[in-house]
Amino acid sequence: MTVTSVRSRELLASLCGEVAAVFRRTWGRGPVKTTAHWAGPNMLLLMLENGHTEAEKALRAAGHVQQLVGGREILHQLVEDDLRAIVERTTGRTVLTVLSATRLDPDLSAEIFLLAPLSDDDATA
Repeated sequence: MTVTSVRSRELLASLCGEVAAVFRRTWGRGPVKTTAHWAGPNMLLLMLENGHTEAEKALRAAGHVQQLVGGREILHQLVEDDLRAIVERTTGRTVLTVLSATRLDPDLSAEIFLLAPLSDDDATA
């Protein structure tokens, strides 16, 4: 394993821990499993598994899916600046945009970060 790949794995592991902590503080419960992957030179993908709270599960069971998803969207707006700051600090790169998606079954959420290219070559890759 190269030094670069070790650093990348350490960076991704650090991001997973910090992002999970933000959700834990805001939601009262964080994801059970968080993984991070580079999806090209300028895109970072974080997958958060099994992160819904008991209250959210109760809403879903009662058929209040729209309210659950709406509540998640509001909470996500509250943490987006924190998530952006974590990624920028950890990677040393500017986050251009953050995309978020969640599914109820399976209990899975995704945070996608589009980063500013490091060079002109990155922009065309």
